[in-house]
Amino acid sequence: MHDPRTPDGRPIWYSAPFVFTFIIAMILPVITLYIFSKTHGYNIQQEGAIKELVKVLNVRLLSASVILNAGLFFLALKFDKELIARGILYGTVVVFALIFIYKYLF
Repeated sequence: MHDPRTPDGRPIWYSAPFVFTFIIAMILPVITLYIFSKTHGYNIQQEGAIKELVKVLNVRLLSASVILNAGLFFLALKFDKELIARGILYGTVVVFALIFIYKYLF
């Protein structure tokens, strides 16, 4: 398996831009969901019959908020910041995996 490296020879997993953008890419959808829930007045953790409706809404909002990550990804590519773009891309893949788990296992 190919081990991607930074220009100075270190694995990309140890570079600050990659780690920083990976974390940002995972946090942005959650922040978007939180802001939307506070501004539109619904509780993220509803119980009872409305719980499934809120779950569907949460999954749709999280999926749509990944568009912010896509914008950051293409912006990083435009300015030739490959490590930042990779961090955003890998973080977005993790977010999609977590959305899938939330949607089908909970």
